Amino acid sequence: MKLLCAADGCDNPVPPTKRGRPAIYCGPTCRPSFKDKSLVVEVAHPDESKDGRPVDRSWTVRLRRGKRVVVVAAGLGWPSASALSQELNDFFEIRHRPKEEPIG
Repeated sequence: MKLLCAADGCDNPVPPTKRGRPAIYCGPTCRPSFKDKSLVVEVAHPDESKDGRPVDRSWTVRLRRGKRVVVVAAGLGWPSASALSQELNDFFEIRHRPKEEPIG
């Protein structure tokens, strides 16, 4: 009898374990702890503006990992918020790449 992964929406079989308690997920990406560690850059506007500007003209850039949130910048225009979010995405993507060998 093959066990199926315990993650919602995953029908992959669980690989057998040689030692320890039996696995319940097919791999690391289905574990809830993996999903909580993924970093997301969000761009949104607030529900109300404190300085009287229309809310659709005041943007906030946040970093989110699971339930933790950090506001990086608030009160930005769309072009600035969009550029900052792209730079943050690029920065964190570089951080996760393997180190390149030095030339020479």
